[in-house]
Amino acid sequence: MTILKRIMVVFGVALLVSACAGLRQGDNAPAWAAHVSYDGRYLDILELREWPDRETGTKLMLRVESKAMSTVRISFRVLWYRADGQPVPTVLGKWQERTIEPGQTVEIVQSGPGPDAVDYRFEIAEK
Repeated sequence: MTILKRIMVVFGVALLVSACAGLRQGDNAPAWAAHVSYDGRYLDILELREWPDRETGTKLMLRVESKAMSTVRISFRVLWYRADGQPVPTVLGKWQERTIEPGQTVEIVQSGPGPDAVDYRFEIAEK
């Protein structure tokens, strides 16, 4: 086997190992990752809590902290789903806006649309 072929084999094995290691990172994902969609760079998601509510079915509290050097404007919404995976049509799914100062920690509290809503997805977008 020539030296060039050996180098290519070693490089290929190293690439394969690093790709497999990257796939395992999902195992270490925080608990909130299954319910929060955010790919911005200015917020740290600190915590997501949910608790039952007699009237609304579920209440949510998402706590975030700004790591930006200036004021950040975000839009957020919660999409609710039934047990069969169908979305629950509600005005609660409309985008809302919030301004967060540098270093500020805020809590976003949302209520479910009723007992039919058993799952949810928090969506956050930077403006």
